[in-house]
Parts: sequence; C-alpha cells; structure tokens
Amino acid sequence: MKQTADTTPNQSSTSSGKTIRALRFDGDVAKLESNYQLPEPAPGEAVLRTAKAAVSATDLQICSGLFSFEGTLGHEFVGYVESINGDSQPELIGKRVVGSIDAVCGKCDMCMAGLKAHCRDRTVLGRKGRDGCLADALVLPTSNLLAVPDTVDNDHAVFIHALASAIQVARQLTIEGRPYITVLGDGPLGLLTVQVMAKLNASVRLIGRYSEKLAICEKWGVKHRHIDDIGRRADQDIVVECTGAPAGLELAMQLVRPRGTIVLKTLLADQSNVITGLDLSPIVINEITLLGSRSGPMSQALAMIERNEIDVVSLIGKRMSLADGPAVLKAASQSGMLKVLVDP
Repeated sequence: MKQTADTTPNQSSTSSGKTIRALRFDGDVAKLESNYQLPEPAPGEAVLRTAKAAVSATDLQICSGLFSFEGTLGHEFVGYVESINGDSQPELIGKRVVGSIDAVCGKCDMCMAGLKAHCRDRTVLGRKGRDGCLADALVLPTSNLLAVPDTVDNDHAVFIHALASAIQVARQLTIEGRPYITVLGDGPLGLLTVQVMAKLNASVRLIGRYSEKLAICEKWGVKHRHIDDIGRRADQDIVVECTGAPAGLELAMQLVRPRGTIVLKTLLADQSNVITGLDLSPIVINEITLLGSRSGPMSQALAMIERNEIDVVSLIGKRMSLADGPAVLKAASQSGMLKVLVDP
C-alpha cells in the first residue's frame, strides 16, 4: 500500500480567495462549476487540496432532495494541507490527511458531554452548511484532520471515513456468546461492515443481490447468500441494515429474532424521500431494539487499513475525474456499481 504518487503539495497550490472547480448541487441539479470561489477558512481551519475523493450513497440521496442541502457535494476524501488560518497545528502543513466530517462548536451541551458528533451547531462536510470535497479544494478545522502515513496510498486512504462508519456498528454492540449476525446490502458500506463484523466472535453473513459482489465475499471467506435464497425465520440476533431502502428495514424485521437488535446504518428513503406503508409493529410486538449508527473512529479505521486487515481495493468500481462533473454521480447510481473514485 506504499504511497507512490505525488506526496508533496503542488507548487501551484490552491489557497483561499482563489477559484476552484467544484461539483455543486443547487437544490435541483448537480453541475460542475469551473470558477467557484473557495470559502475563506475561519480561525483554526485549514485549506486542503483534494488528492482523491469518492462518491457516497449520501451524495446521491442529496441530489434526490434529502437534507435540503445546496453546495459542493462529497465527504469522503484524502488531501494535502496547504495552509492554516492561525497557529493551530502548523505541523500539518504539507501533510496528507483525511478528515472527520463534523465541524463542531465545542461549547454546546452535546460537545461538553463528549458527544461532539451530535453538536447542536455542527456543520457537516458536503451535507449541512459546509462545502464538500468533490472539488479541487476544501476547508475543514485542523482538529478534524488525521495525518496519513506514506505506507497507506490514496486508494486506501479514501475509504477511511466509510470504514470508520462500519467500525462504529461493532462499537455500539455488545457481543456475547456467538451470535448470528446478518448484514443486509452488498454496496461498499455493507461490504466494509461485513468485514468488520466477521472479526468478532460471531457467525456473520452478508445478504445481497449481485453475484459479482457476493463473489467478493467468497474471496474473503465470508458467508453470503442471495436475497432470493434466504428464509425469513426470525432467527438472527443482530441484523445490520445497509441497503438504505425501506424494504431493507422490512426484511430486517422479518429476519431478527424477538428481543434481537436491528442496526440502521443508512438513511431510509424511497424515490419521493417519504416512507409510506412500512409496518413497524414487529418492533413493538417482538420487542426489537432499533439502533441508529453513524460516523465512527477515523484513527481506528486508519490502523486497520495500515495493518492490511480490511480489503478496500476490491470495492473500487470505477475511476473517474472531477472534470467528468455530474457523470460521476450517474456512474455511482448505476445498478450494481461499487465505489466510484474521483481524481482532481
């Protein structure tokens, strides 16, 4: 995984106040703007030059109207620190980094209670009040940044945020005995999650729709089944829902045992972003625990990748360029597509 590409900032570096290319959503359509002015960093914030980004399911949901977000898309990236406003962590200048997506106030009751990911006044990269990383450059607080060692290349580093999200599932669960765990969904998040869960003392399987994705599990030695070939016996201790579809939660309720746990790893939305006709009564009748799960520990994800414990290269579906503009979103939305990586 050793970094063999350019590992130093470009001499013609981007700085605040200059124009950049950015893939932006205006509330109606996504388009590539060629002369977008990079926002000025606030004190303690850094300007980063994007080295590689990735398209996530959230980006596609935003373009379908979720979150009511308008701005530059994207939150999965690796980049170089070009400048910092102020004296915050000057040792990061020139470093290759990844970053957590929540920019927090540090003062509200959630922050003071150690729950910064739920800051009352947070902005979220590419999702809420903060331009994202599908651009030549982006701005994030230095406190969000994690330096990436030269032993981890960009293809691996760009998966750190998604892997951290998968790790969060394991952190939120108490594994006792040898439970039966099902991961629903064979997209990148599901395939990362099943790798993490397979390292626990549990019987783990992935349920998906695409034979080529299930074949990846075969390579890993992870149990897998096509969705059309499974029963609905309500015998799973834990079901992790990674499809992002209401039908996924419906299936999870059919698979989990009474007093079992369902983990919602993705936002549920149909094409109209309004979920209708979903019967949630099994959650009450069978006393099922429904657990939401979001972002996770970036440093732990980096460590797992550095130790070669997780296969991310097999999850690369397509490589594209920022110059391709909205075509990167179209590619990512294709049925059966894995992760679309975007070079500047």
